[in-house]
Amino acid sequence: MGIVKFKSKAAGDIVMFKTNAAQIFKIIGIDSSERGVIEPQDLAHAHAQLVAAINTERMAKAENPIDEDELDDEEKIALKNHVSLEQRAYTFLKMLEEAQKKNVDVHWGF
Repeated sequence: MGIVKFKSKAAGDIVMFKTNAAQIFKIIGIDSSERGVIEPQDLAHAHAQLVAAINTERMAKAENPIDEDELDDEEKIALKNHVSLEQRAYTFLKMLEEAQKKNVDVHWGF
């Protein structure tokens, strides 16, 4: 399991598991290469795509609540330990926002 490091002059570095970064890349429509950049003109689109995916996940959870009484012990543990897209992508989302405000790139692969 590899890691991806995101950098921007607008925020502190973010380190993320490669599988989680790949999920975010897919959502924002970027090829998950070893190195890359999101240029200032593409930040708003990347941000909007990620926010839309987070909202979709929120709505799905709200529309399909889980009855914990129907779960076995292993399923309860898995539910308790689940990390939502919103939680996983929060710092990256904030990096995109700050980079957009300062009109600077977001790079990865260092």
